[in-house]
Amino acid sequence: MKIKITALLMAFSLVGLTSCEDYLSETNKSGLTEDPFFQTELGMTAAVNASYSGTRLWYGKEFPSAFAETGTDLFLRGGDNKANQISDYTVDLNGAQTNLKDYWGHLYKALNTCNTALKLLPAPILSEAMNKQYEGEVRFLRAHYLWLITETWGDVVLQTEPTAGAVTTAKRSSVEDFYKVIFADLDIAIANLAPAKSTNGRITQDVAKAFKARMALTRASSTNNAEMYALAATLAKEVIASGRYALFSDFKSLWDMKNSEGGTNSEVVYYVNYTNDDTMNGDYDAAAGKGNNSHLHYIMVYDKQPGMERSVAYGRPYQRYVPTLHLLDLFDEKVDQRYAGTFQTVWLANMANLKAGTVNGYPKMAFGDTSMVFMKTVATPAQIANAAGRYKIFDRNTMYKEDGSLLLRSQFIQMSKLMDPTRLTANQEWSARDGFVIRIAELYLIAAEALMKTNPAEALTYINDLRKKRAIPGKEASMTVAAKDLNIDFILDERARELAGELLRWYDLKRTGKLVSYVQKYNMDAKANIKETHNLRPIPQVQLDAITNKDEFKQNPGYN
Repeated sequence: MKIKITALLMAFSLVGLTSCEDYLSETNKSGLTEDPFFQTELGMTAAVNASYSGTRLWYGKEFPSAFAETGTDLFLRGGDNKANQISDYTVDLNGAQTNLKDYWGHLYKALNTCNTALKLLPAPILSEAMNKQYEGEVRFLRAHYLWLITETWGDVVLQTEPTAGAVTTAKRSSVEDFYKVIFADLDIAIANLAPAKSTNGRITQDVAKAFKARMALTRASSTNNAEMYALAATLAKEVIASGRYALFSDFKSLWDMKNSEGGTNSEVVYYVNYTNDDTMNGDYDAAAGKGNNSHLHYIMVYDKQPGMERSVAYGRPYQRYVPTLHLLDLFDEKVDQRYAGTFQTVWLANMANLKAGTVNGYPKMAFGDTSMVFMKTVATPAQIANAAGRYKIFDRNTMYKEDGSLLLRSQFIQMSKLMDPTRLTANQEWSARDGFVIRIAELYLIAAEALMKTNPAEALTYINDLRKKRAIPGKEASMTVAAKDLNIDFILDERARELAGELLRWYDLKRTGKLVSYVQKYNMDAKANIKETHNLRPIPQVQLDAITNKDEFKQNPGYN
């Protein structure tokens, strides 16, 4: 069962964002609250469902991957990257950057939708139980949007009421003030919602607890707050101990399309649902692309290689994001199944009716034979000899310079875990895959990081329980680590192995104070450009141009 969000999208799209240029016109943006439609049960349900819509503009869409995964130690810009300012921190990363402007608008619009829904609650038309349920869901969603806003832009506008009329001034609120609202909202969500696994995409108490654990860890690592570390550990352990979630024994099958429904996947705590019925994939912006299109962005250009043509199975090659050599080297593929479960390294010739002797340079290649092999190591003479005339090798020295700089941006070891070989056509851009937001594996990592200083033995239990589950069968002992191995760098390495591509890395490096040093060490595209300034994104210029109190509300430090 999926949440149908379309009912109010047109109406709520009129609910603007704080201080954008359209706010200079005299329009009552909050008039929706007086609409008789909202005095009906159907209207209230539509208002709550509309509050979910902003999640579909973050999870499963292209540019959030740019914001959260590139410009880090894990991913570089691919051959057709559309946001090099973000990935490389170039001088033109400023308030004019289009994608940041768009997402400022999306997130504030989503926030205002939540504020409007909360203004309508409790509703006399609803039962007490339904009022509590709906308020809990919307409080969670508001907390989620506030987190993304303040962690992306810092001390910006904290809006907790629906906007009314023309708003031409903006006031900064501290990150601390944002988190006061975030934690207050999550406390209400936890109190109002029932403990359960979400089976239909709606927020449950488990979801709110898991997200609060993430928020507590964020504040703890940013402020070195012992109470927040303890809270993060407690909440993570509670969700793990609920017994409603289980780690997959096979990491690759976790990502199989048969397990792509978050409601039935045993690892998924919170997810954004998508469906093959595109009338139910609504969000605020059709330009962001239909449904979940995250499967496109990590695929390399394979269809111009020997014996290859574009196919449903191999996907549509958007070549936006390339793994760093550092990310590949984090895996010991001899013992850790996550390497094979995350990346694609072998391609089979799929050109229809391909016969031996017809492929230039590869006379032995026929349909179904190996076409390409990708290796993060240097190919040995024996491997090269074995491939001669049969298939093409891309090895470490073909793809990367010694320092990790890219030699190729269109052919690379691609991240495959988000792919969808069940699409109807080879060029279909959208997928029915649900967007996984929080998996139980993250809760193991949160518990380990939060306990690392106060109870290293218990922390080690959580990290080793996860690692043993991710071991190649029979290699569990080799995946076990000792107390001396446990530090923040190891935790970040483990988070990379487990969560690469899941929209957390930039935020992880920022909260741990590692963004600049890690990029300088591992990201050869961005190492010369990144500065402490880049721990925040630039405020969109349209926002700064629209307000009248320009001397009070200025651009984030370090940006033009």
